[in-house]
Amino acid sequence: MSKTQVDFTDDEAVLAEMAAELDIDPDELGIKESHLGHFDAGTVYEITIKGGGRKEWNVVENDDAERELALAIVKQDLEQEPENFNKDFIESHIDMDRLRRELHSDVLNSNEERLRDERPDDFWKEYERQGFDAPEEDEDGDRPDPEDSQIEELAEKQTEEELRDPMQYLDDIYGDDAAQEAIKIAGIDIDAAAEEAVNTDGAGHFLSSYDGSTSETKNGLVYWRTN
Repeated sequence: MSKTQVDFTDDEAVLAEMAAELDIDPDELGIKESHLGHFDAGTVYEITIKGGGRKEWNVVENDDAERELALAIVKQDLEQEPENFNKDFIESHIDMDRLRRELHSDVLNSNEERLRDERPDDFWKEYERQGFDAPEEDEDGDRPDPEDSQIEELAEKQTEEELRDPMQYLDDIYGDDAAQEAIKIAGIDIDAAAEEAVNTDGAGHFLSSYDGSTSETKNGLVYWRTN
């Protein structure tokens, strides 16, 4: 952690530090607390140029506060918009065995219902395709209706096949909302996911909508442009 030599509870001291860093007369700058304070990651100040200047910055007390805020933002994004993250990244933090277990009953029931409505010929073709031995045709070329045990056997096999990749199963149904649905069903290790995201991409990637980077003042404040 960088040692901050500015009283961060004194907004005038923060403003003076930022004015020196940006080489702008402090009288030309305004300061107020940012809405980002609602993340409970410490005070965040918003620095603006008076008179409608286009440049704006956010500033936090130190690099610990920077990281804490970035983690809080990532956690919110994971909860509300997981589809914005890489699919492989999301999957790596979901318990796939649990997801498979949670999906199993509904998928199995659906398969059983569908198979009970199939014509016997179609059922037996699929039964054989899955590696089971179907009964022989009678002298009229017909096969008997499947028994409940055979329907359940085939439904279980199909369910195992469909849920081999449970994320693909959800993707086929929900498309872009598959990740969100998977998280609803099986949950996600949100703390570990947020840590990995910030460690990999850096805090600035999630803080600065301008250029994805942060900077540090001479006395340890961390700031970034927002536009």
